[in-house]
Amino acid sequence: MNRRELLKLLGQTSGGLIAASVLGGCQAKSMDLLFSLDPAEALPDHLITPLDEFYVQSYALPSQVNVEKWRLKIGGEVNTPVTLNFQDILNAPQEEFYLTMECIGNPAGGNLIGNAKWTGTPLLPFLKQAGVKKSAIEFAMKGADWYETTLPVAELMRPEVRLVHQMNGTPLTAAHGYPVRIIIPGHFGQKQPKWIVGIDAIAKTKTGFWENQGWSNTAEIPTHSLMRQVHDSRVWNKQHQVKLTRDNWEKGVLLAGVALDRSTAITSIQISTDDGVTWQAAEQNRPESPHEWTLWRYLWKPTQAGKYSLLARASSERQQQAIEDKNSKDGSSGILKIQTTLDA
Repeated sequence: MNRRELLKLLGQTSGGLIAASVLGGCQAKSMDLLFSLDPAEALPDHLITPLDEFYVQSYALPSQVNVEKWRLKIGGEVNTPVTLNFQDILNAPQEEFYLTMECIGNPAGGNLIGNAKWTGTPLLPFLKQAGVKKSAIEFAMKGADWYETTLPVAELMRPEVRLVHQMNGTPLTAAHGYPVRIIIPGHFGQKQPKWIVGIDAIAKTKTGFWENQGWSNTAEIPTHSLMRQVHDSRVWNKQHQVKLTRDNWEKGVLLAGVALDRSTAITSIQISTDDGVTWQAAEQNRPESPHEWTLWRYLWKPTQAGKYSLLARASSERQQQAIEDKNSKDGSSGILKIQTTLDA
């Protein structure tokens, strides 16, 4: 995104996390179609977002870190401060895992979301090595760009919190946090600093940069779905009107998308083609981790031409997605309506 494009975007938004600042920024390309139009093909187990299509959100310009000089310091309310270099990260036990990252400023149906295969090592052994004192109630995390955010101690002491150095089998790019970023499942990207250089246990609560701008201090991902494809059209919040000729709709229209929750499995996806009056169950895959998006599709068989409002809502083991979400600063859980015209 160049300066002119960013200034245009700033004029179209409320100045929130999507717009960021002239120094920061966001990008997300309109991805290729999710699935083949052949409904007989099985849903894939994983759908990976290519790095050149993975959204970028930054507090400032991407930090240029010299890996030889990079250090991660774990300190504050600990018994023994720990300083790690990049080789320490590589020498620790490595894990590969799938996880979907989303920006808290992603609007209903937005494009600021992506799924990757990450490689890294659990943070917990290093925290145990440091010995977190009982007086600590939060961890303050800092990136090399001076971005800072916090989470309760228990959130970072989970075994699935990792320090990662690869994304889709290649080293992190500068824009994605090279050489190391932290991954904290269940939270929006706001709580997962790139270029991480500091983790301090603190005895008093503290709020970070975006939290001080009014964004959620927990930044937990709600149960939500996103429709991404109608027939052979890629849909999202900036492209949510579709027009199909009769030869494209009379044999059925494939609807497809993704769904995500902070901690529990997506149990069902429901589709409405009449603006929420009635709902039908969609087909979905079953990822091993609740932190990877669920893929879904539905073969809609309209019987007549006209205008239709298409919706997709998700249910998890925790909750059902809301039709509308008026709080824009805790992560959108609302449903984007796809306006579709079927020609006679």
